Amino acid sequence: MQYIVTWTEGEEVFYRFVSEEEIDSLLEDDKEYIIAGLPS
Repeated sequence: MQYIVTWTEGEEVFYRFVSEEEIDSLLEDDKEYIIAGLPS
């Protein structure tokens, strides 16, 4: 399944499309994320 991961840094918004296996390597402790699954 593919996911969209979004987060902010200051006033900028970032996003990345990732697979389930990539989520853990992307996350950092000092940030808050919104993670949503994308239907196939």
